[in-house]
Amino acid sequence: MADHCTRPDARPRVVHPSGPVLRLVLLLSLLPAVAHAQALVAAVLDASGVSDGSVKRLQRATESALKQVSSLSVGEGPAYKKGAPRRCSGEDCARDLVGSLSAAGVVLLELKPVDKQGERVSVELQLWLDGDKVGTKRGEGSVEGFETGIKPVLEALLPPWARKGFGGLRVQTEPGAVVKVDGRLITPKSGEVVSVVAGVHQVDVIFAEGHAVLQRLEVSEGSRVKVEALSPSEAVSGKAPKGTSALRGVSYGVFMAGAATLAGGLVAGTLGRGTAVGVSSSCQGNSRDCSTLDFVQTRQAQAEAYASTGNVMLGIGGGLAATGVALFLIDVLTN
Repeated sequence: MADHCTRPDARPRVVHPSGPVLRLVLLLSLLPAVAHAQALVAAVLDASGVSDGSVKRLQRATESALKQVSSLSVGEGPAYKKGAPRRCSGEDCARDLVGSLSAAGVVLLELKPVDKQGERVSVELQLWLDGDKVGTKRGEGSVEGFETGIKPVLEALLPPWARKGFGGLRVQTEPGAVVKVDGRLITPKSGEVVSVVAGVHQVDVIFAEGHAVLQRLEVSEGSRVKVEALSPSEAVSGKAPKGTSALRGVSYGVFMAGAATLAGGLVAGTLGRGTAVGVSSSCQGNSRDCSTLDFVQTRQAQAEAYASTGNVMLGIGGGLAATGVALFLIDVLTN
């Protein structure tokens, strides 16, 4: 009986790695923009006795004034829902409202009418940063001229580093160290944010044993740059504390797992392509030097299995790598 010969007309489809890689690159390019999309918003905590129209105007006026005095990017806050049932009281309500907003900073307004016509209002302003209440200021003004009247109150409420044209240095050094910024001695507590004009600064950390570390740091407007300095003697002796956070360690692990999975997907795709090679010879004339149907079908099934596995691994690997990078950026931006 003559052998059954065939020519495989199509090879298994393998997704090119540029797809997941392209999505990963796009995600990485968008993450910083997302992280800084809404740094500061204004929201109304209470407005008993104030009309809906006035509440909206007062909130927009506060946002406009914030853009003039704050170095942080200002977004549009949520509309106030008058008469919504409350399941909290006092500061708990404020904390719940702040927690529901995707913003690093929130200015809460508590409005009350001063006159019967509703033309003047008093306001209590609360500033929350990174989920913590950092200050409270009170003011009063007319609805018509609220933006002008509230501007100096907001400027006094904001910490110096968050004001227009400024940024901050978050100083974290060992006890006994002396810190100079542009030759000027500062005495901050560990973790305290020191206000500086936005731009490049020379930071000199002098340790108790006489060693010094000089750093050149660029502080952008509204940013908080961490100043970390290690005594040279401790660095050499290996006694310095580890600076890697748990979140950063997780990000490294997730990224490495994603990279390994991506590599496995590429290997599987290569094996899938290689499996189909050598089975495409056709039987022509008296030649019978070609692959049998059973052999070709077996190799075809193997190639398709490799291709499917490679596609799945590329997708999973790309997702893990993107998650690892996202966790790393979150750790960098929040510390």
